[in-house]
Amino acid sequence: MSPLESNTVAVLNHIDEYVELLYDDIPEKIKGSSLILQLARNPDNLIELARNEALLSALSRVLREEWKRSIELSTNIVYTFFCFSTYLEFHPVIIQYKIGSLCMDVIDYELKRYDQWKEKVEGKKQVLTPEKNELPKSRIPEPKRRPKSGTWAVADVSLQKTRSIVSSYHEDLCNASDEILSKNDEEQLRRKLKTLSKRQEQLLRVAFYMLLNIADNVKVEEKMHKKDIVGLLIGAMERHSNIDLLILIVSFLQKLSIFIENKNAMASKGIIEKLAPLLDSPNADLVNVTLKLLFNLTFDTKLRNKMVKMSLLPKFIQFTSDDKHINLAMKILYHLSMDDRVKVLFTQSDCVKLLTDMLLLNVNSDSSCDSGPGTTDVLLALCVNLAWCERAAQQMTSEGRLRELLARAFRHRNAMLMKLVRNLSHHPVNKPLYVEFVGDIAGAVTSDDASDEFLIECLGTLSNILQSNNNIDIYAVVERYNLIPCILKILDPAAQRDPELVLECVVAAGTLGVEERAAAVLAADGGDALVAALRQRQADDEHVLQTVFAFRQLLSHPKAAEHLVERFRCHNGQWLSVVETLGAEGGAGDAADDLPPYLSAEYLTTHRLTTSDSQISLNDDSDSFTGEADSNRAHSRNTQNGHADELLGLSDSLSGKTLEDDAQFTKSLDSFT
Repeated sequence: MSPLESNTVAVLNHIDEYVELLYDDIPEKIKGSSLILQLARNPDNLIELARNEALLSALSRVLREEWKRSIELSTNIVYTFFCFSTYLEFHPVIIQYKIGSLCMDVIDYELKRYDQWKEKVEGKKQVLTPEKNELPKSRIPEPKRRPKSGTWAVADVSLQKTRSIVSSYHEDLCNASDEILSKNDEEQLRRKLKTLSKRQEQLLRVAFYMLLNIADNVKVEEKMHKKDIVGLLIGAMERHSNIDLLILIVSFLQKLSIFIENKNAMASKGIIEKLAPLLDSPNADLVNVTLKLLFNLTFDTKLRNKMVKMSLLPKFIQFTSDDKHINLAMKILYHLSMDDRVKVLFTQSDCVKLLTDMLLLNVNSDSSCDSGPGTTDVLLALCVNLAWCERAAQQMTSEGRLRELLARAFRHRNAMLMKLVRNLSHHPVNKPLYVEFVGDIAGAVTSDDASDEFLIECLGTLSNILQSNNNIDIYAVVERYNLIPCILKILDPAAQRDPELVLECVVAAGTLGVEERAAAVLAADGGDALVAALRQRQADDEHVLQTVFAFRQLLSHPKAAEHLVERFRCHNGQWLSVVETLGAEGGAGDAADDLPPYLSAEYLTTHRLTTSDSQISLNDDSDSFTGEADSNRAHSRNTQNGHADELLGLSDSLSGKTLEDDAQFTKSLDSFT
C-alpha cells in the first residue's frame, strides 16, 4: 500500500514523501501534515524528527502562510509542535522557529473570526475574510514543488492529485458572499457556525496547551505577556461549551497569575466576573482549577473586595463541605477573613459554628484528613482571624465550645489553638466565661513541660482575663499559683527566653500591678528584673512602652510607690541634696529632712537648676558640666552615671507624661539596681 493513500499508517522511513506533500495544494498539505502528526505522537520518533531541519522548516513555513486557509492544516501542524513541547529538550526547536508567536497570531485571528461570524449570523456586521490577493508571508519564496536533490524522493509530476477535500465549514463560511448568506436558512448557518466553533476549539486547545508547556521559560512568558496572552485566554474563556478547553485556559491563567503584571492584566479585563459562573459548573475539575486561580488572586486586596461584592463568599463557604474543594476553599476564606469588614459577613449564617465544630473534630487528629494535608492548620488560622470579630467570638464560645477548645489546647499543648483561645478572651462579653478556667490557665503558665510558644499564649490569655474583671481575686491567683516568682524567672536575662515571652511577662506584671497587694510584691522583688530585662530590650519600642506601663501601675499604689521612691532617694541622695540647696536659694526654704518623697514634674520644668557661676542647665544635652565652680558637681554627676537624667525620667513617669526618649528612661531605672 502506498504511503500516500488514505488511512495510511505513517512510517518514519517515508518522512521525505510526507514533507513533499507540504509543497502541494491544501488537500495534500492536510494529508502530509496528518501523517507527520502520526509520527510525532510517538515519543520514540521525536529525536529523529527534531534532527530533520527540512521537515521543521517546511512545517513552520506552511503554518505561517496557510493558517488562514484551513483549520485542519493549522491544527495538525500545531499539534505536531505540541508533541515536541511536552519535553523540555525540544523547547529550543519551538523557540527557534518562532512557533509560539505564530500560535498566538492564529489564536487571535480565530477568536476574531468567530466573533465576527457570530455577529454576521445575527445580522449585525460583515465578516472578516482573507484577502484573495494576499502575498505569502514567507521571507524566501519557495517553489510549489520541492526540487529534485539529495535524498529527497522524486515525485511523479504526472501524479493525479486528489481534489477530495475534507469538508470544512470554515472555508465555506469564509468564501460565502453576503448574498448567499442572506438566502441561506438561519438555522443552517447556525449549525455551520457551531461546527466551525468545534473545530476552532480543537485548534485553540492544542495551541494553548503548547504555549502553556513552553511558558516554563520565564523569558518566553515575558514575550507572551507583551503579546497579551491574558487577553487571548480570557477571550477564549467565554466559550463555556467545551469543558476541556476551559480547564486548560483557567490552568494557564493560574500559572500566569503568579506574576504581578499578568495579575494586573487579568484584573483590568474583569477576571473575577469571568470566573464566577465557572464555580457553578457540575465538573469538579473545572471548579477545582477555578478555585486555584481565585486563591492566587486573593493576594490582591482589590480583587478580594471584588469577590465579596460579587457574593462569592457564600459559595466558598459552601465548598467547605466538599472533600474535593475544602482545602482551597479554606485558604480563600482565610485570605478574605483578613479584612475586618468581611469578618462580620461570616456571622450571617451558621458558618462560624460549623468551622469551630470542624476544628474540634480535627485538631491534632492522628488520622490523615480526607481533604488533604494542611487543611486543619488553615482552618485553625481562619478561626484565629475570625476570633477578632466580637460577634464571631460569641458564636465560637457558645454552647460549651470554649470548654472544648481549652481542653484540647491543654491536652495537646497546641500553641495555635491557645492563640485562638487568647483572641476570644479579648472581648468583654466573653470574659465571664473564662472565670472558671483561670486556675487551669494560671497552672499552665507555671508548668515546666510547656513550650515557650504555648506559654506566650497562656500568659496573654491570663492577662486578658484579669483585666477589668471584678469577679477574680487577682492576689489569690498570684499567691495560689506562685505567679510572680515564675514571671521574674522568665525576666532574668540569664534565662535567655523567647523575646515574645519576656514581653508577655512584662505585660503580665502591668496587669498584676492593678491589685495593691500584688503590686507591693512586684515592687519589692520585681523592680530589678524589669530593669534588667529593659536593658536588653531597650531598642524594642513595645517592650519599653509595656515596662513604662508596668511601673506606672506599681506607682499608683502608695506602698509600692513608697518602696520604689525610697530606693531612688537612697541611690540619688547626693544629687537630691544639691536640688534641696538650690531650692533653698530660690526661696523655697525646705530643709533636707522636709524634702518630699519625690519632686513633681512641674517643679523640675519651671525651676532653673543653675548656679551663678555656670549657665549650663541640668537639662542640657551635654555629657558634662563646664567651669571651675561646677567641677565638683560635675565629678559627682559623672560618678553617679547621669542621675539628673534619671530623676527627670522618673518624674515624667510619676506625673503621667509620655517619655520622649527611651534611653533617658532606661538610665533613670538604673537607680533600682
